[in-house]
Amino acid sequence: MTSRTPKILMLHRVLPHYDPDNYYFQRGTAISWQRFIQLLDHIEKQGFQTRPISALSDSPQPDSIYLTFDDGYADNASVFDELLRRNMTATLYPAMDFVRTGFSPIDDMAWHLMVASSLPDEIKQSLINGRLKKLLRKLSASRYRSLRQSWFHIETDAPSVFLTESQLVHYVHRGIELGFHGVSHRPLTALNEKEIKHELELGMAWLRQLSPSPIHSICYPHGKYNALVLCITRCYLHIHLTVDTPTTDSQVYSRIFFQEMGSLP
Repeated sequence: MTSRTPKILMLHRVLPHYDPDNYYFQRGTAISWQRFIQLLDHIEKQGFQTRPISALSDSPQPDSIYLTFDDGYADNASVFDELLRRNMTATLYPAMDFVRTGFSPIDDMAWHLMVASSLPDEIKQSLINGRLKKLLRKLSASRYRSLRQSWFHIETDAPSVFLTESQLVHYVHRGIELGFHGVSHRPLTALNEKEIKHELELGMAWLRQLSPSPIHSICYPHGKYNALVLCITRCYLHIHLTVDTPTTDSQVYSRIFFQEMGSLP
């Protein structure tokens, strides 16, 4: 992006301790609580002001930093408590189906791979390096469960790792902003025009039930968008985010993928 690039951080899970064997740390989608506190201390020391993504409607201020959390993981509750204690804020992008059902194919498979010694190592590596994830993110929950039983003889679901609707309402009323991140969390680029509009209408209606404030932004599931997706989503939302890949599209903001290792913003 050009001169309008603001500091937008992308986070997912915040777990109590760093564990190199944990799937989420291996994929870079978790940081430790110690790392999170280090980030907040750095924000305060540098004099940054955390702002919700809706503030991007105005010109980004030099001292602004935007914290975004994807998917709606349950461990974000402690994160938001700490942010609010420090008079900070963030924007959360929950996936509707994950919250309502407490279930995600990718997270379910990750849990089974971490606890089951009987599953082949090559399956675990395939999930970690992204090959299996690319398949799982396109499957419905019912199709995934059917394949899971057929391939691995696993019939039980992993425990939920997602926030509940009542928790979302609680944090929205305390100042955490919500944004759109899909219903099924499937890449919108894998859907046709009718399916994209259905996801947007259903998901937006759900978010409006949870939040008294308008919904301003979309974080594209898996960061995937194209000309059709952008054209349709612009009719519903005016702030668009992708993942950590640089973009030259002036209508889409890229984010900094904040991880356990690396420099502070």
